[in-house]
Amino acid sequence: MRDIEPGRIRKILVREVNWVGDAVLTLPALDALDRRFPEAEIVVVGRPWVAGLFGGQGSVDRVLAYESAGAHGGLSGRWALARRLRLDGFDLALLFPNSFDAAVVPWLAGIPRRVGYPTDARRLLLTHPVRAAARAGGRHQVFRYLDLVRALGASGDALPRLTVTADAIRTADDLLARQGVAAGATCIAVNPGSVYGNAKRWLPERFAAVADALAVRRGAQVLLVGSGGEMGVLQSVARAMREPAVVLGGRTDIRMLPGLLRRARLLLTNDTGAMHVAAAVGTPVLAVFGPTDVDATGPLGPWCRSVRVPVPCSPCLLRECPIDHRCMTGITVEEVVRTAEELLNETQPDGCPAGQLGEQSAGRPAPARPAAFLDRDGTIIEDLGYLGDPERIQFVPGAQEALRALRASGYRLIVVTNQAGVARGLITEADVRRVNQRLQELLADAGVALDAIYYCPHHPEAGSPEYRQACTSRKPGPGMIERARRDFALDLGRSVIIGDHSSDAEVARHFAGMRSIMVLTGHGSGQYEKVRTGEVPPPDHVAADLASAVAWFLQGPGR
Repeated sequence: MRDIEPGRIRKILVREVNWVGDAVLTLPALDALDRRFPEAEIVVVGRPWVAGLFGGQGSVDRVLAYESAGAHGGLSGRWALARRLRLDGFDLALLFPNSFDAAVVPWLAGIPRRVGYPTDARRLLLTHPVRAAARAGGRHQVFRYLDLVRALGASGDALPRLTVTADAIRTADDLLARQGVAAGATCIAVNPGSVYGNAKRWLPERFAAVADALAVRRGAQVLLVGSGGEMGVLQSVARAMREPAVVLGGRTDIRMLPGLLRRARLLLTNDTGAMHVAAAVGTPVLAVFGPTDVDATGPLGPWCRSVRVPVPCSPCLLRECPIDHRCMTGITVEEVVRTAEELLNETQPDGCPAGQLGEQSAGRPAPARPAAFLDRDGTIIEDLGYLGDPERIQFVPGAQEALRALRASGYRLIVVTNQAGVARGLITEADVRRVNQRLQELLADAGVALDAIYYCPHHPEAGSPEYRQACTSRKPGPGMIERARRDFALDLGRSVIIGDHSSDAEVARHFAGMRSIMVLTGHGSGQYEKVRTGEVPPPDHVAADLASAVAWFLQGPGR
């Protein structure tokens, strides 16, 4: 496609798919498109119930709601939307849906390059039809969207990554607080509904039994999530449970949902859109599959598991089962509880919160990369005490440039931070998450993508009983590094940890070959005195600040 080169394309219109789960599966294609056309403005047009997903995505510059049942309904509505798009002067339209309708508006708008699959009798509406790959067994739907952008010369991996905005975190935290859910509570989200049809739904009483078991074994608060139209099944599950559950049906919207699911330690679900949202924000997912094809539409990510029973008629893709629903009734409570426990043990053995992930490796094996593990307060940002207000973030001079240099040299950027202010009651976990999210956003604006932020809210002696524990994730313990190693393919022997405290340097001693650098910002000057007098073991190097630390490392051990 010689006429579709980055230098020729200034504005791209992307027509999004119509369902939440499918929209999540387009995220890798959008990321690849953004990398292929870095100077182009990318505008997403989608139905209102999916458009809200894209507001915080770095690969999307603008979002327009397509109201086919309202302002854009009928021929006059389509013409009105086409006229608006014509004024925007788009150079390229990329059509993820296969429908004739999805191609009509870009054609009416006169967008000169229109790319999509030639399905539903719309070949003549496309300037660049893309031949679909043969449907091979086991090929996931995410590749159908990736194939479209690969035809434009783009490339990228297949793991959806959804940015959780500060607003989503704040509104989810506020909702849970109004329902009496403590900020530090362990939450298990359960999504027993399904818009597609009853055939995709596991039995409500079995969801209730699993939820009860996990609530008791894990001391967890169960959150029943779903749309307002699914209140019937949510109430059925709640009535069947012995343990109390918070019913959130109809209380969330698509903008809040990522923040709510990020709070959960686990999502137990049918094959739904929420399943893909949870996986894309890094929450462990256990999905029950029956009539649909887990190989084609299952959740993607390192902490996703599916339970199904092999029966000859599955996958049938029917909305209602014409026989005895054996693909679902054959799945037992015991099997689902066992799988959930295994997943919970794998993802969070020490009880610390899961990392706030940006970019993460796919579930399939990937080449191991070194990481730069970075303390937060006093290293990347100024240490202002127990920081709970995102607006007070101040970068240590030169920190953003140093992080860009590490990223350019191939290092994953992973923040590991002790936040004992939570245990002491000075800040909340919600405060920590909001500060972390804002830090990710500010760095993204500066061209730096963090891979993850891990934090430990515990203290071995101080604070409330809920947080008073000798946690292996609290530095100098190795827990946060171990969790990063599980979440990513890492070469720890070529990695480095940089911080302003001796505990940062001590972490490196758990991992052969890992280097440690102490910076003199934050608490560093006082800590260096302890190094000088022999009170604490020395790091591999001492530097004035993060910029100096990175310069030394990249010119020497990290070269």
